[in-house]
Amino acid sequence: MEWESSSKAMLLGAVTCGLYLHYALWGELLLIQDADNHWIDQAHLASQLRWFYGFSFTSLLLIVGTYLVRQLKGDLVLFEYIASLYFGLSLCYFSYQVGTLSLPVGAVMVGAPVVGFIFFNRAAVMLALFLSMLVQLALSFGAAWQWWPYAPMFHNTQGAMSSASPFVVFHMYFYTLPHMVFLITASYLVLRRWRDREEKVRLLSITDPLTGLFNRRSILVHLDQEQERSRKKGPALSLLMVDLDNFKSINDDRGHEAGDFALIAAADALQKSLRQNDRVGRYGGEEFLIILPGTDLEGAQTIAERCRQQLESTDVILAKGDRIKLTGSFGLVCNEGDVRMGVDEMLRRADRAMYRAKDGGRNQVVVDHMHGAA
Repeated sequence: MEWESSSKAMLLGAVTCGLYLHYALWGELLLIQDADNHWIDQAHLASQLRWFYGFSFTSLLLIVGTYLVRQLKGDLVLFEYIASLYFGLSLCYFSYQVGTLSLPVGAVMVGAPVVGFIFFNRAAVMLALFLSMLVQLALSFGAAWQWWPYAPMFHNTQGAMSSASPFVVFHMYFYTLPHMVFLITASYLVLRRWRDREEKVRLLSITDPLTGLFNRRSILVHLDQEQERSRKKGPALSLLMVDLDNFKSINDDRGHEAGDFALIAAADALQKSLRQNDRVGRYGGEEFLIILPGTDLEGAQTIAERCRQQLESTDVILAKGDRIKLTGSFGLVCNEGDVRMGVDEMLRRADRAMYRAKDGGRNQVVVDHMHGAA
């Protein structure tokens, strides 16, 4: 995430505050309802409520302190170290209360480091994880050696942890719920952001930034794929190469900004004239490449003429109110007579036909010589 270290620290402080407030309020409810003493040690729970509230209050102090220090000293990575250590070590206290081997503790031990490595400074998370694990090990083995009780919040720990008591099962899941909600939500948001970013990068890698069409590399990849499909399965493939007429004079007389507007308008006009499965890309400079899959020569000529007319009817209106009329020279090649015709050969013939169109007066469609002229 691109958040500042202080913002991340305040977020973690807010999460910790919410967790302990959740535990404290639930403890109050248990005491009011006089819950089944066979499972909950109410005296111990009552004595621990001040700790739950204390951790909530400390979390608020962490948020306020981080904000104030940021105003004085600016953003510091130290904030992430403090917040990570506080989150990890404070939850060791909770794990001691409900049992270091319980479901909520397991969920936090697995999920928190994963989310932490995504959101926070890795060194800060590693330090917090290392110290928290040491404390967890000490609490677990200390209870195993009977230096202190295991899960003191529960009466009859052995029975509570070994039987499927609905009361205990409910509380284990209830204590786990806020952790899971936070971890799953955070993971979802991060993964969605990554996917959005990957999609943007993918689009940037295949798109011409000016016109929004496929760039040269990606349109040639599409041409390779369609040529291979045509060679294997047989439907004809047609290719159009388009060059904007008098584009150099537009740049020279009106400036490069006017030339950019002309390219954008031409790209839009060509796209409007094509079918859903057709592909158009900027081949270079003022040249465009149009792929017409499954299209024989007659159909390709119809589409090419539609593109020419659409381009001819397009006016580029400049800032001062000046208008630029667009036209284009089209070179067309179709492989219906030889589906084994390679990509390089199709490009060469389309380019040759396009130059014949320019030499013949521009603003026309010319078919590769092996098929005659349009």
